[in-house]
Amino acid sequence: MDQPHAQQGMLKTVEAAGDVSLERALAGVVNARDVSIRQAVAGAVATQGNVSVTQGGCGPSLVGGDLTIHQGGCGPTIVRGNVSIEQGGTQSVLAAGGATIGRGGFVGLVASPKVTIDEGARVLMASPVAFAAGAAVGAVVALASSRRRGRRS
Repeated sequence: MDQPHAQQGMLKTVEAAGDVSLERALAGVVNARDVSIRQAVAGAVATQGNVSVTQGGCGPSLVGGDLTIHQGGCGPTIVRGNVSIEQGGTQSVLAAGGATIGRGGFVGLVASPKVTIDEGARVLMASPVAFAAGAAVGAVVALASSRRRGRRS
């Protein structure tokens, strides 16, 4: 099954080579290509692709693509691509791409080469030092991700 889908219930671990969509579910660990979390909660999340959180949440996340949060939240997050948060938040974001914190968004620490903070958003700490750290972490994540893919071949 390339796209496991959990309507309701509790899952210990979800691991797939393809995409995972959680809806009204609770999962301990999720490891997949792309992950969609809708009205659900996941513990640790690791993806090679994108993560979308809508009215849900996740714990620490390692995202190989982009992260989008709308009316939800995540724990500490390392993102290889771009981050977009609207009416939700995260503890900290280290992003290699841009970070956009939209209306109603909240981030404790954001480190990214380009940070956009819209009116009505709050960021506790975003500094040039944090931006440099974000770029460095993004490079490390990219390197680790490419090595991880190389081992699977």
